Amino acid sequence: MNRVFCMVLWSILTISCMGKHQSDAQKVVAQPAAELTRGFGADTLSINTTKSKIDWIATEMRGAKSRTGKISLIDGYFLTTNNEIAGGKFIVDMETMDVTDMPVHEKIALKNLINHLKSDDFFNVAFYPVSILEITSVESLETDSLKISGNLSIREITRNIEFVARQNEKHFTAQFTFNRLDWNIAYEGSWADKTLIDKEVELSISVYVD
Repeated sequence: MNRVFCMVLWSILTISCMGKHQSDAQKVVAQPAAELTRGFGADTLSINTTKSKIDWIATEMRGAKSRTGKISLIDGYFLTTNNEIAGGKFIVDMETMDVTDMPVHEKIALKNLINHLKSDDFFNVAFYPVSILEITSVESLETDSLKISGNLSIREITRNIEFVARQNEKHFTAQFTFNRLDWNIAYEGSWADKTLIDKEVELSISVYVD
């Protein structure tokens, strides 16, 4: 193999792996949207939007570093039957998307990055101001664990995902990664960037009920 080609290939692999976020979070697989079960007769537990939050992690272009951020919930609730979680719906305010790991003095760079994330290259917030997770089924695994299936709607795409959530009394947590291209969050940059950009986004969800 040509020595120059080997050196270039090694450089690309090194750059793409350098500082790339490593995570043990569960990886969800996008499936066709599932039919919703109507919660007739179910009780409703409203979430506390002030205490609840979503943190995100995504690898920046060329894998050089990861970016962290947060986003807020507008509203949400769980449906319960016989004191067990049976359904629910959560609405995310895409306008609240923020980046949390950039220095305060880098105001212009921060503004440009947030505007880019909100643009049609990524979440197209002007046309899709909310994202929605609507629970389609719940299975109790252990005393503090739930296997949740739900229809996740981002932009114009709705797909079903399945993940495990932890419950500690009125506090629910889940951590998972998803492939942004499954929801048409499709910016890949130039030809060179296409081989180096990370397609996975990690979400850490923390929900409190009132």
